[in-house]
Amino acid sequence: MSKMKNPCIDVCQFDENQICVGCRRTKIEAKSWWRYNDEQKLEVLENIKTRKPQNIDYYEHYV
Repeated sequence: MSKMKNPCIDVCQFDENQICVGCRRTKIEAKSWWRYNDEQKLEVLENIKTRKPQNIDYYEHYV
């Protein structure tokens, strides 16, 4: 079982592009997180970097 930390911050509000405004994952990524292996989770975390607002460094501790 993976011990990789879930990036969810319990906001779970999705924008018009179906990206969570809290953790910046897509709905599919958020729902599938627990099924993903470590490689898939790392890919999601890399994707989050490209989606995060430029003025917020909140997510840096996850990646």
